[in-house]
Amino acid sequence: MIRANAITPNVLEKILGFLAQFFISAAQGDAAAARTVAKDLLASYGARTNKEIRLAALNIAFSFGALDSLSRSVAPDLSVTQLLRLRSNANALNRAACKNQEALDRLQQAAAQPEPDETPDDLPASAETQDLVAFTRPAPMSRQQRRAAERQAEKLRRRQVEQARRAERAAVRGLPQHAA
Repeated sequence: MIRANAITPNVLEKILGFLAQFFISAAQGDAAAARTVAKDLLASYGARTNKEIRLAALNIAFSFGALDSLSRSVAPDLSVTQLLRLRSNANALNRAACKNQEALDRLQQAAAQPEPDETPDDLPASAETQDLVAFTRPAPMSRQQRRAAERQAEKLRRRQVEQARRAERAAVRGLPQHAA
């Protein structure tokens, strides 16, 4: 039976096959050496699941693709268009690698955090002022949570402005508010 949290051997083999192609020229055509390099690089990411190993593999592929584009961009016989295209490609690949690294870091941090207790704290730890204040103070929100709350507040404000505008128009027309 395959555990959901384990790396599937078939997935690992497929990823190593893809990544080995990046290192085959450096390994002078030795496929086994290229796979070993790819395996060592993957191991350095500490991936524990199929999703984590896929993100690590993408990070490696994007990073080495960016380096390849940059190395090709120093050829003296390139036109300005080719040079800019190669450097733009390197920049896009680098951004993709950074996004994959962030996603991998988030997954690994979430896996490293202990599961929260099933029973939430319904009461403060004690009747001491410090515990009471800590209990009533809301937990700090993440940036995403703050942005979502701001968007919700802005929607509510726009609705209220629209309702006030409709009520004003209805009052000018002498109509009941619900008919506006």
